[in-house]
Amino acid sequence: MRVLYAASEIMPFASTGGLADVGAGLPKALLARGGDISRIMPLYRRVAEGGYALKDTGLRLDIPVGFQMHQAEVWYTEDPPPRTYFIRRDEFFDRSQLYSLPERDYDDNFERFVFFQKAIVSLIDTLQWHPDIVHCSDWQTGLLPLFLRHGIQGSGRKQTERTIFTIHNLAYQGLFPGSQYSQTNLPFFCFNMDCAEFYGSINCIKAGITSANLVTTVSQTYAQEIRTEEYGCGLHGILAQMGDRLVGVVNGVDYSLWNPKVDPHLAKAYGPDDISGKKDCKEELLRVMGLTISPEAPLIGMVSRLVDQKGLDILTEAMPALMESNAGFVLLGAGQDKYQKLCLEWASRWPGRFAARLGFDNPLSHKIEAGADIYMMPSRFEPCGLNQLYSLKYGTIPVVHATGGLDDTIQDIDTEGHEGTGFKFRTYTAEGLAHATQRAIALYQRSDLWPSVIRRAMAQDFSWERAAEDYQKRYQQLMS
Repeated sequence: MRVLYAASEIMPFASTGGLADVGAGLPKALLARGGDISRIMPLYRRVAEGGYALKDTGLRLDIPVGFQMHQAEVWYTEDPPPRTYFIRRDEFFDRSQLYSLPERDYDDNFERFVFFQKAIVSLIDTLQWHPDIVHCSDWQTGLLPLFLRHGIQGSGRKQTERTIFTIHNLAYQGLFPGSQYSQTNLPFFCFNMDCAEFYGSINCIKAGITSANLVTTVSQTYAQEIRTEEYGCGLHGILAQMGDRLVGVVNGVDYSLWNPKVDPHLAKAYGPDDISGKKDCKEELLRVMGLTISPEAPLIGMVSRLVDQKGLDILTEAMPALMESNAGFVLLGAGQDKYQKLCLEWASRWPGRFAARLGFDNPLSHKIEAGADIYMMPSRFEPCGLNQLYSLKYGTIPVVHATGGLDDTIQDIDTEGHEGTGFKFRTYTAEGLAHATQRAIALYQRSDLWPSVIRRAMAQDFSWERAAEDYQKRYQQLMS
Protein backbone atom coordinates (compact mmCIF):
# COMPACT_ATOMS: atom_id res chain seq x y z
CA MET A 1 0.00 0.00 0.00
CA ARG A 2 1.45 3.33 -1.10
CA VAL A 3 0.31 6.43 0.81
CA LEU A 4 1.06 10.11 0.25
CA TYR A 5 0.34 12.29 3.28
CA ALA A 6 -0.16 15.95 2.34
CA ALA A 7 -0.28 18.76 4.90
CA SER A 8 0.62 22.42 5.23
CA GLU A 9 2.75 21.76 8.33
CA ILE A 10 4.65 18.77 9.71
CA MET A 11 6.84 18.50 12.77
CA PRO A 12 9.72 19.05 13.23
CA PHE A 13 9.94 21.22 10.11
CA ALA A 14 7.15 23.75 10.73
CA SER A 15 4.30 23.89 13.19
CA THR A 16 1.51 26.07 14.51
CA GLY A 17 -0.28 23.32 16.44
CA GLY A 18 -1.70 19.82 16.48
CA LEU A 19 -1.86 19.41 12.70
CA ALA A 20 1.94 19.31 12.55
CA ASP A 21 2.11 16.76 15.39
CA VAL A 22 -0.21 14.45 13.48
CA GLY A 23 1.94 14.90 10.37
CA ALA A 24 4.89 13.62 12.38
CA GLY A 25 3.27 10.85 14.41
CA LEU A 26 0.82 9.15 12.04
CA PRO A 27 3.17 8.64 9.03
CA LYS A 28 5.92 7.44 11.38
CA ALA A 29 3.58 4.84 12.90
CA LEU A 30 2.32 3.77 9.46
CA LEU A 31 5.92 3.31 8.33
CA ALA A 32 6.60 1.14 11.38
CA ARG A 33 3.62 -1.02 10.37
CA GLY A 34 5.22 -1.69 6.97
CA GLY A 35 3.49 1.01 4.97
CA ASP A 36 5.08 2.67 1.94
CA ILE A 37 4.47 6.28 2.91
CA SER A 38 5.81 9.67 1.90
CA ARG A 39 4.89 13.16 3.06
CA ILE A 40 4.70 16.50 1.30
CA MET A 41 4.51 20.11 2.54
CA PRO A 42 5.64 23.61 1.52
CA LEU A 43 9.26 24.67 1.95
CA TYR A 44 8.82 27.60 4.32
CA ARG A 45 11.61 29.90 5.46
CA ARG A 46 11.80 28.12 8.81
CA VAL A 47 12.35 24.84 6.96
CA ALA A 48 15.11 26.29 4.79
CA GLU A 49 16.82 27.82 7.85
CA GLY A 50 16.18 24.90 10.19
CA GLY A 51 19.41 23.00 9.57
CA TYR A 52 17.71 20.00 7.96
CA ALA A 53 19.50 17.80 5.44
CA LEU A 54 17.49 19.01 2.45
CA LYS A 55 18.31 17.83 -1.05
CA ASP A 56 17.18 19.29 -4.36
CA THR A 57 15.57 16.67 -6.63
CA GLY A 58 16.32 18.84 -9.63
CA LEU A 59 12.67 18.66 -10.67
CA ARG A 60 11.05 21.88 -11.82
CA LEU A 61 7.28 21.84 -12.27
CA ASP A 62 5.28 24.42 -14.21
CA ILE A 63 2.11 25.13 -12.25
CA PRO A 64 -0.82 27.14 -13.64
CA VAL A 65 -2.63 29.38 -11.17
CA GLY A 66 -5.37 31.06 -13.16
CA PHE A 67 -3.71 32.77 -16.11
CA GLN A 68 -0.29 32.83 -14.42
CA MET A 69 2.34 30.11 -14.66
CA HIS A 70 4.65 29.57 -11.67
CA GLN A 71 7.58 27.20 -11.34
CA ALA A 72 7.87 24.88 -8.35
CA GLU A 73 11.12 23.39 -7.11
CA VAL A 74 10.95 19.99 -5.42
CA TRP A 75 13.22 19.22 -2.48
CA TYR A 76 13.26 16.32 -0.05
CA THR A 77 14.83 14.83 3.04
CA GLU A 78 14.98 11.34 4.51
CA ASP A 79 15.62 12.58 8.05
CA PRO A 80 13.51 12.07 10.03
CA PRO A 81 11.78 9.25 8.16
CA PRO A 82 9.58 8.76 6.26
CA ARG A 83 10.74 10.71 3.21
CA THR A 84 9.34 14.22 3.13
CA TYR A 85 9.01 16.23 -0.08
CA PHE A 86 8.93 20.02 -0.04
CA ILE A 87 7.41 22.32 -2.63
CA ARG A 88 9.57 25.41 -2.95
CA ARG A 89 8.66 28.77 -4.36
CA ASP A 90 10.14 31.56 -2.29
CA GLU A 91 7.62 34.10 -3.58
CA PHE A 92 4.93 32.14 -1.69
CA PHE A 93 6.69 30.47 1.22
CA ASP A 94 9.81 32.43 2.15
CA ARG A 95 8.03 34.38 4.89
CA SER A 96 8.36 34.88 8.62
CA GLN A 97 5.11 33.02 9.40
CA LEU A 98 3.19 30.17 7.82
CA TYR A 99 -0.22 31.73 7.28
CA SER A 100 -0.50 35.19 8.75
CA LEU A 101 0.99 38.32 10.21
CA PRO A 102 0.05 39.23 13.81
CA GLU A 103 -2.84 41.41 12.68
CA ARG A 104 -4.11 39.59 9.56
CA ASP A 105 -3.82 36.57 7.29
CA TYR A 106 -1.61 36.81 4.23
CA ASP A 107 -3.68 38.30 1.40
CA ASP A 108 -2.57 35.66 -1.10
CA ASN A 109 -3.20 32.54 1.02
CA PHE A 110 -5.64 31.13 -1.54
CA GLU A 111 -3.14 31.50 -4.38
CA ARG A 112 -0.32 30.09 -2.24
CA PHE A 113 -2.15 26.88 -1.36
CA VAL A 114 -3.76 26.40 -4.77
CA PHE A 115 -0.19 26.43 -6.08
CA PHE A 116 0.94 23.96 -3.40
CA GLN A 117 -1.88 21.50 -4.08
CA LYS A 118 -1.43 21.63 -7.84
CA ALA A 119 2.28 21.02 -7.38
CA ILE A 120 1.44 17.84 -5.47
CA VAL A 121 -0.63 16.53 -8.40
CA SER A 122 2.05 17.54 -10.88
CA LEU A 123 4.72 15.75 -8.83
CA ILE A 124 2.62 12.56 -8.66
CA ASP A 125 2.21 12.58 -12.43
CA THR A 126 5.81 13.56 -13.19
CA LEU A 127 7.20 10.75 -11.05
CA GLN A 128 4.48 8.36 -12.25
CA TRP A 129 4.08 7.67 -8.57
CA HIS A 130 0.64 6.01 -8.45
CA PRO A 131 -0.07 6.22 -4.71
CA ASP A 132 -3.01 4.12 -3.58
CA ILE A 133 -4.11 6.71 -1.01
CA VAL A 134 -3.64 10.47 -0.85
CA HIS A 135 -4.33 11.63 2.70
CA CYS A 136 -5.28 15.33 2.84
CA SER A 137 -5.37 17.52 5.93
CA ASP A 138 -7.45 20.62 6.66
CA TRP A 139 -8.39 23.49 4.36
CA GLN A 140 -4.91 23.98 2.91
CA THR A 141 -5.35 20.66 1.05
CA GLY A 142 -9.15 20.73 0.75
CA LEU A 143 -9.08 21.25 -3.03
CA LEU A 144 -6.58 18.44 -3.60
CA PRO A 145 -9.21 15.71 -4.25
CA LEU A 146 -10.66 17.95 -6.98
CA PHE A 147 -7.26 18.59 -8.57
CA LEU A 148 -6.57 14.84 -8.52
CA ARG A 149 -9.88 14.29 -10.32
CA HIS A 150 -9.87 17.18 -12.80
CA GLY A 151 -6.14 17.87 -13.22
CA ILE A 152 -4.23 21.08 -12.63
CA GLN A 153 -5.61 22.65 -15.83
CA GLY A 154 -9.14 21.46 -15.09
CA SER A 155 -9.32 19.51 -18.35
CA GLY A 156 -9.52 16.05 -16.76
CA ARG A 157 -7.13 13.49 -15.35
CA LYS A 158 -7.09 9.73 -15.12
CA GLN A 159 -7.36 9.33 -11.36
CA THR A 160 -6.22 6.11 -9.71
CA GLU A 161 -5.82 7.40 -6.14
CA ARG A 162 -8.41 7.16 -3.37
CA THR A 163 -8.59 10.17 -1.07
CA ILE A 164 -9.06 10.70 2.64
CA PHE A 165 -9.67 14.17 4.00
CA THR A 166 -9.06 14.77 7.71
CA ILE A 167 -10.70 17.67 9.55
CA HIS A 168 -8.45 18.79 12.40
CA ASN A 169 -10.51 21.85 13.28
CA LEU A 170 -13.70 22.70 11.40
CA ALA A 171 -13.60 26.31 12.59
CA TYR A 172 -10.74 27.07 10.16
CA GLN A 173 -12.42 26.54 6.79
CA GLY A 174 -10.31 28.44 4.26
CA LEU A 175 -12.96 30.90 3.09
CA PHE A 176 -12.06 33.11 0.13
CA PRO A 177 -13.96 35.41 -2.26
CA GLY A 178 -15.72 33.62 -5.10
CA SER A 179 -13.96 36.01 -7.48
CA GLN A 180 -10.73 34.08 -6.87
CA TYR A 181 -12.17 30.78 -8.13
CA SER A 182 -10.56 31.27 -11.56
CA GLN A 183 -7.18 30.69 -9.91
CA THR A 184 -8.09 27.02 -9.49
CA ASN A 185 -8.59 26.38 -13.26
CA LEU A 186 -11.20 23.84 -12.13
CA PRO A 187 -14.43 23.35 -14.10
CA PHE A 188 -16.98 25.96 -13.11
CA PHE A 189 -19.50 23.26 -12.09
CA CYS A 190 -17.31 22.53 -9.02
CA PHE A 191 -18.25 25.97 -7.72
CA ASN A 192 -21.73 25.03 -6.52
CA MET A 193 -23.48 24.43 -3.19
CA ASP A 194 -22.83 20.69 -3.38
CA CYS A 195 -19.07 21.10 -3.74
CA ALA A 196 -16.86 24.13 -3.04
CA GLU A 197 -19.29 27.09 -2.92
CA PHE A 198 -20.49 28.55 0.38
CA TYR A 199 -22.79 31.60 0.23
CA GLY A 200 -20.90 32.96 -2.76
CA SER A 201 -17.45 32.24 -1.32
CA ILE A 202 -14.98 29.42 -1.90
CA ASN A 203 -14.92 27.09 1.10
CA CYS A 204 -11.83 24.90 0.94
CA ILE A 205 -12.72 22.60 3.82
CA LYS A 206 -16.18 22.07 2.32
CA ALA A 207 -14.52 21.09 -0.96
CA GLY A 208 -12.50 18.44 0.86
CA ILE A 209 -15.56 17.14 2.68
CA THR A 210 -17.68 16.84 -0.45
CA SER A 211 -15.04 15.48 -2.83
CA ALA A 212 -12.92 13.01 -0.79
CA ASN A 213 -13.78 9.32 -0.71
CA LEU A 214 -13.69 9.27 3.09
CA VAL A 215 -13.71 12.07 5.66
CA THR A 216 -12.20 11.59 9.09
CA THR A 217 -11.90 13.81 12.08
CA VAL A 218 -9.82 13.46 15.19
CA SER A 219 -12.20 11.99 17.77
CA GLN A 220 -15.46 10.06 17.78
CA THR A 221 -17.34 12.68 19.80
CA TYR A 222 -16.21 15.53 17.52
CA ALA A 223 -17.41 13.49 14.52
CA GLN A 224 -20.88 13.59 16.07
CA GLU A 225 -20.68 17.17 17.36
CA ILE A 226 -19.92 18.68 13.96
CA ARG A 227 -23.14 17.23 12.60
CA THR A 228 -25.00 19.67 14.88
CA GLU A 229 -25.70 23.37 14.43
CA GLU A 230 -23.77 24.26 17.61
CA TYR A 231 -20.45 22.80 16.42
CA GLY A 232 -20.93 22.47 12.65
CA CYS A 233 -19.72 25.97 11.76
CA GLY A 234 -22.36 26.30 9.07
CA LEU A 235 -21.57 22.91 7.50
CA HIS A 236 -23.68 20.77 9.83
CA GLY A 237 -26.28 20.15 7.12
CA ILE A 238 -23.77 18.49 4.79
CA LEU A 239 -22.01 16.65 7.59
CA ALA A 240 -25.27 15.33 9.06
CA GLN A 241 -26.01 13.59 5.77
CA MET A 242 -22.66 11.82 5.45
CA GLY A 243 -23.47 8.71 7.47
CA ASP A 244 -20.50 6.35 7.76
CA ARG A 245 -18.48 8.37 5.21
CA LEU A 246 -17.54 10.57 8.20
CA VAL A 247 -15.71 8.82 11.02
CA GLY A 248 -13.69 9.80 14.08
CA VAL A 249 -10.22 8.46 14.85
CA VAL A 250 -8.58 9.75 18.03
CA ASN A 251 -5.11 11.19 17.50
CA GLY A 252 -2.10 9.58 19.12
CA VAL A 253 1.02 10.62 20.95
CA ASP A 254 4.62 10.00 19.96
CA TYR A 255 5.92 8.58 23.22
CA SER A 256 9.51 8.80 22.02
CA LEU A 257 9.06 12.59 22.38
CA TRP A 258 6.51 12.82 25.19
CA ASN A 259 7.57 10.42 27.93
CA PRO A 260 8.96 11.44 31.33
CA LYS A 261 11.18 8.36 31.37
CA VAL A 262 13.27 9.67 28.46
CA ASP A 263 12.43 13.39 28.21
CA PRO A 264 15.71 15.37 27.96
CA HIS A 265 14.01 18.61 29.07
CA LEU A 266 13.24 17.42 32.60
CA ALA A 267 15.18 17.92 35.81
CA LYS A 268 14.78 14.22 36.60
CA ALA A 269 13.29 11.27 34.76
CA TYR A 270 10.41 9.35 36.29
CA GLY A 271 7.79 6.76 35.43
CA PRO A 272 4.76 5.01 36.90
CA ASP A 273 6.96 2.62 38.89
CA ASP A 274 8.81 5.51 40.55
CA ILE A 275 7.15 8.93 40.47
CA SER A 276 9.58 10.58 42.89
CA GLY A 277 11.27 12.49 40.03
CA LYS A 278 8.07 14.46 39.48
CA LYS A 279 8.84 16.38 42.70
CA ASP A 280 12.21 17.48 41.26
CA CYS A 281 10.48 18.58 38.05
CA LYS A 282 8.01 20.64 40.06
CA GLU A 283 10.74 22.34 42.07
CA GLU A 284 12.59 23.21 38.85
CA LEU A 285 9.42 24.61 37.26
CA LEU A 286 8.72 26.79 40.32
CA ARG A 287 12.26 28.14 40.11
CA VAL A 288 12.19 28.72 36.33
CA MET A 289 8.87 30.56 36.52
CA GLY A 290 9.72 32.51 39.65
CA LEU A 291 6.89 31.20 41.82
CA THR A 292 7.27 31.30 45.61
CA ILE A 293 4.50 28.88 46.65
CA SER A 294 5.41 25.88 48.76
CA PRO A 295 6.41 22.79 46.76
CA GLU A 296 3.65 21.04 48.70
CA ALA A 297 0.95 23.37 47.35
CA PRO A 298 -0.95 22.32 44.20
CA LEU A 299 0.45 23.71 40.95
CA ILE A 300 -1.79 24.18 37.92
CA GLY A 301 -0.23 24.25 34.46
CA MET A 302 -1.54 25.33 31.07
CA VAL A 303 0.04 25.41 27.61
CA SER A 304 -2.33 26.89 25.08
CA ARG A 305 -3.15 29.34 22.36
CA LEU A 306 -4.69 32.32 24.13
CA VAL A 307 -8.00 32.46 22.29
CA ASP A 308 -11.67 32.09 23.18
CA GLN A 309 -11.84 28.54 21.79
CA LYS A 310 -9.34 27.36 24.38
CA GLY A 311 -11.57 28.52 27.26
CA LEU A 312 -9.78 31.74 28.07
CA ASP A 313 -13.12 33.55 28.39
CA ILE A 314 -14.36 31.38 31.27
CA LEU A 315 -10.87 31.09 32.75
CA THR A 316 -10.83 34.90 32.99
CA GLU A 317 -14.02 34.79 35.06
CA ALA A 318 -12.86 31.86 37.18
CA MET A 319 -9.33 33.07 37.93
CA PRO A 320 -10.16 35.09 41.11
CA ALA A 321 -11.90 32.04 42.60
CA LEU A 322 -8.98 29.78 41.66
CA MET A 323 -6.52 32.17 43.25
CA GLU A 324 -8.46 32.09 46.53
CA SER A 325 -7.04 28.61 47.05
CA ASN A 326 -3.39 28.01 47.89
CA ALA A 327 -2.64 26.84 44.34
CA GLY A 328 -0.05 28.28 41.98
CA PHE A 329 -0.59 28.67 38.25
CA VAL A 330 1.90 28.64 35.35
CA LEU A 331 0.85 29.43 31.78
CA LEU A 332 2.67 29.27 28.46
CA GLY A 333 1.10 30.55 25.27
CA ALA A 334 0.37 33.34 22.84
CA GLY A 335 -2.70 34.60 21.05
CA GLN A 336 -5.24 37.38 21.30
CA ASP A 337 -3.81 40.60 22.61
CA LYS A 338 -6.51 40.99 25.28
CA TYR A 339 -5.56 37.65 26.86
CA GLN A 340 -1.84 38.34 26.67
CA LYS A 341 -2.42 41.58 28.55
CA LEU A 342 -4.60 39.76 31.09
CA CYS A 343 -1.81 37.26 31.77
CA LEU A 344 0.57 40.10 32.58
CA GLU A 345 -2.07 41.66 34.84
CA TRP A 346 -2.57 38.36 36.66
CA ALA A 347 1.16 38.04 37.23
CA SER A 348 1.12 41.55 38.74
CA ARG A 349 -1.98 40.85 40.83
CA TRP A 350 -0.78 37.52 42.21
CA PRO A 351 3.03 37.74 42.23
CA GLY A 352 4.76 34.55 43.22
CA ARG A 353 1.59 32.55 42.59
CA PHE A 354 0.81 33.19 38.94
CA ALA A 355 3.42 33.30 36.17
CA ALA A 356 3.07 33.48 32.41
CA ARG A 357 5.51 33.10 29.54
CA LEU A 358 4.17 34.58 26.32
CA GLY A 359 5.25 32.86 23.14
CA PHE A 360 6.23 29.32 22.15
CA ASP A 361 8.88 27.45 24.12
CA ASN A 362 9.04 23.70 23.49
CA PRO A 363 11.39 22.80 26.37
CA LEU A 364 9.25 24.83 28.79
CA SER A 365 6.09 23.09 27.57
CA HIS A 366 7.68 19.77 28.58
CA LYS A 367 8.68 21.19 31.96
CA ILE A 368 5.11 22.35 32.59
CA GLU A 369 3.67 18.96 31.68
CA ALA A 370 6.04 17.29 34.13
CA GLY A 371 6.20 19.89 36.91
CA ALA A 372 2.53 20.78 37.29
CA ASP A 373 0.17 18.67 39.40
CA ILE A 374 -3.03 19.65 37.56
CA TYR A 375 -3.37 20.51 33.88
CA MET A 376 -5.94 23.11 32.78
CA MET A 377 -7.74 22.52 29.45
CA PRO A 378 -11.17 24.20 29.51
CA SER A 379 -11.70 24.43 25.73
CA ARG A 380 -15.09 25.56 24.46
CA PHE A 381 -14.67 22.89 21.78
CA GLU A 382 -11.71 20.60 21.11
CA PRO A 383 -11.64 18.30 18.07
CA CYS A 384 -9.11 16.02 19.77
CA GLY A 385 -6.56 17.80 21.89
CA LEU A 386 -3.05 16.53 22.54
CA ASN A 387 -2.01 18.24 25.74
CA GLN A 388 -4.44 16.23 27.84
CA LEU A 389 -2.80 13.10 26.41
CA TYR A 390 0.67 14.42 27.21
CA SER A 391 -0.54 15.27 30.71
CA LEU A 392 -1.76 11.73 31.34
CA LYS A 393 1.63 10.32 30.41
CA TYR A 394 3.34 12.80 32.77
CA GLY A 395 0.95 12.10 35.65
CA THR A 396 -0.41 15.65 35.54
CA ILE A 397 -4.14 15.29 36.07
CA PRO A 398 -6.29 17.16 33.51
CA VAL A 399 -9.26 19.42 34.22
CA VAL A 400 -11.25 19.49 30.97
CA HIS A 401 -14.51 20.63 29.45
CA ALA A 402 -16.34 17.48 28.34
CA THR A 403 -16.30 18.14 24.62
CA GLY A 404 -14.85 16.46 21.53
CA GLY A 405 -11.66 14.52 22.10
CA LEU A 406 -11.44 15.71 25.71
CA ASP A 407 -14.62 13.81 26.47
CA ASP A 408 -13.39 10.74 24.58
CA THR A 409 -9.98 10.50 26.23
CA ILE A 410 -10.58 11.57 29.84
CA GLN A 411 -12.64 9.51 32.28
CA ASP A 412 -14.10 11.55 35.13
CA ILE A 413 -12.62 10.75 38.54
CA ASP A 414 -15.18 9.50 41.04
CA THR A 415 -15.76 11.04 44.46
CA GLU A 416 -13.40 8.58 46.14
CA GLY A 417 -10.66 8.88 43.56
CA HIS A 418 -10.66 5.14 42.79
CA GLU A 419 -11.74 5.43 39.14
CA GLY A 420 -11.02 7.88 36.34
CA THR A 421 -8.14 9.90 34.91
CA GLY A 422 -9.23 13.55 35.13
CA PHE A 423 -11.89 16.04 36.13
CA LYS A 424 -14.65 17.02 33.69
CA PHE A 425 -17.21 19.79 33.67
CA ARG A 426 -20.09 19.62 31.20
CA THR A 427 -21.60 23.10 31.49
CA TYR A 428 -19.31 25.60 29.81
CA THR A 429 -19.25 28.27 32.53
CA ALA A 430 -16.71 29.79 34.89
CA GLU A 431 -18.57 28.12 37.75
CA GLY A 432 -18.27 24.71 36.11
CA LEU A 433 -14.55 25.21 35.53
CA ALA A 434 -13.94 26.45 39.09
CA HIS A 435 -15.88 23.54 40.61
CA ALA A 436 -13.94 20.92 38.61
CA THR A 437 -10.64 22.56 39.57
CA GLN A 438 -11.64 22.66 43.24
CA ARG A 439 -12.43 18.93 43.02
CA ALA A 440 -8.93 18.36 41.65
CA ILE A 441 -7.30 20.45 44.39
CA ALA A 442 -9.29 18.62 47.09
CA LEU A 443 -8.14 15.24 45.81
CA TYR A 444 -4.55 16.46 45.45
CA GLN A 445 -4.60 17.14 49.18
CA ARG A 446 -5.43 13.46 49.82
CA SER A 447 -1.87 12.16 49.93
CA ASP A 448 -3.22 8.63 50.42
CA LEU A 449 -5.05 8.73 47.06
CA TRP A 450 -3.22 11.16 44.75
CA PRO A 451 -0.21 8.92 43.90
CA SER A 452 -2.54 6.15 42.72
CA VAL A 453 -4.40 8.68 40.54
CA ILE A 454 -1.06 9.70 39.00
CA ARG A 455 -0.10 6.10 38.26
CA ARG A 456 -3.51 5.34 36.76
CA ALA A 457 -3.20 8.33 34.44
CA MET A 458 0.32 7.33 33.38
CA ALA A 459 -0.87 3.81 32.53
CA GLN A 460 -3.15 5.09 29.73
CA ASP A 461 -2.03 4.24 26.20
CA PHE A 462 -2.76 6.73 23.43
CA SER A 463 0.15 5.76 21.20
CA TRP A 464 0.09 6.40 17.46
CA GLU A 465 0.23 2.64 16.85
CA ARG A 466 -3.45 2.36 17.80
CA ALA A 467 -4.51 5.20 15.47
CA ALA A 468 -2.27 3.96 12.65
CA GLU A 469 -3.89 0.53 12.79
CA ASP A 470 -7.31 2.15 12.47
CA TYR A 471 -6.22 4.30 9.51
CA GLN A 472 -4.57 1.35 7.82
CA LYS A 473 -7.84 -0.58 7.96
CA ARG A 474 -9.68 2.37 6.43
CA TYR A 475 -7.08 2.70 3.66
CA GLN A 476 -7.55 -0.99 2.84
CA GLN A 477 -11.35 -0.61 2.80
CA LEU A 478 -11.05 2.26 0.31
CA MET A 479 -8.71 0.27 -1.92
CA SER A 480 -11.10 -2.67 -1.98
